[in-house]
Amino acid sequence: MRKRCSFNILYVLLASLGVCRAENVLMTEVFEIKVNPLMFNWTFDGISDQFVYQASLLNAPDLPKWINYIYSGRHGAGFLYGVPPNRMELVTLEIVGLNRMNYETRRVVLPISITEKLSPARYEVQLKIDNLNVEDMFDVERMDRLKDVFRKRLWKDSEEDLYVTFLASAIELGARLPLNPDEGDGVVLRIGSRVPLSQELIELQEEVKPLWKVPLCPRDFKRTTVERFFREAGFALDWCAFRLLEDNSSAMQHSSSSIENVLMIRKDHDLGLPDHWESVLIDDVPERSYVHEFLFTILIPMFLMTILALALSLILCFHHEGMADPLSEDYFNNVFHICTDHYFSSKQRRGNEEDESNHQFASIQRATQSLRNFSTSRDFSCLSPESVHQHLKATNTTTSSSRGVATASSDGGSPPFNTSTMTTTASGKGIHCRPSPPPYVRPKFKPDF
Repeated sequence: MRKRCSFNILYVLLASLGVCRAENVLMTEVFEIKVNPLMFNWTFDGISDQFVYQASLLNAPDLPKWINYIYSGRHGAGFLYGVPPNRMELVTLEIVGLNRMNYETRRVVLPISITEKLSPARYEVQLKIDNLNVEDMFDVERMDRLKDVFRKRLWKDSEEDLYVTFLASAIELGARLPLNPDEGDGVVLRIGSRVPLSQELIELQEEVKPLWKVPLCPRDFKRTTVERFFREAGFALDWCAFRLLEDNSSAMQHSSSSIENVLMIRKDHDLGLPDHWESVLIDDVPERSYVHEFLFTILIPMFLMTILALALSLILCFHHEGMADPLSEDYFNNVFHICTDHYFSSKQRRGNEEDESNHQFASIQRATQSLRNFSTSRDFSCLSPESVHQHLKATNTTTSSSRGVATASSDGGSPPFNTSTMTTTASGKGIHCRPSPPPYVRPKFKPDF
């Protein structure tokens, strides 16, 4: 009674400020609050991105977990939606709007009153629609078409109290974005009622139950017997996510568990406790042992490798007789002989190269000695015999040594130098011997010349 009185006092206080409007929502049922320019007394000029909105708890930076906000460019408005939790009566939101044309900012305080639903759903049907987004489900006509499929085809007894108990985007629940940007992101929702599930729904679940082992089904992966009813209404369902929740208070459970943190925050504010985050001590951080990972990644592969090496060694030892190869054995037996033959052949090749170099040196020596003898004979042809004998006495030692080297170096070379030949050549002087020219004298010129 005190809470109800405090709520009335707070509502009257906010209403007296002239900046608020109250919204009544029911537990376990999805609510939708449209945030548009009319809420701020603005005129909509038809520009989709003219206004920007930001919603949060009053005196808090963000919304509670059970309230979501999404902006729809197609509708030109934002939507607050979610499922109210249990044991909470009042939530106050603060919505700030910005007009991008003139940068005018306005603020609205929105109290939300939560009322308990008299007949909450006990049976639910979970669906995943691939071709729609969350804001598409806020269209009243589209939502009525989906409910009519159950009211008139699959769950006829739920016509009186059928309502939506859960609504969320498939992307927020872990699904991937579609490859085609024009396709919808996907919506996951639940429809509940107090009426027990019909036989048609039970048979439909048995039909799609083999698909439950597939974590993610592609679009149009499976067609069911009731596919045509949803296709005519404009819904493409993912039958891998089809579930029936029988005879439980799942709607009450998922609505209450999502706001426990919000209740704790409100309790701390009421008790005057400090609202700040406390760091975790290093001693409270759990420790992890990597012994099992080490044994699994290092020791087990080494153990398997050792067993494999031993097995291969045993196979090679016991089956060595069957692996005989005559060509390989002959090759290994003759490896030493191949090396020795190569050594001797290289040694013989080096000896032949040395003999060839000596022979070339002797030939060059013989040619040099012959040219030297011809030069000496030419020089002595113009001299008298007395001069020749005097020259021979002076160069006897050098000539004798040169003749010895020439005779020892070759067997059939040119004949050695002797005096008879030179004397004979000298006696015939005058044939090729010419007197030396007179010395050059510079002519004396006359002065007049």
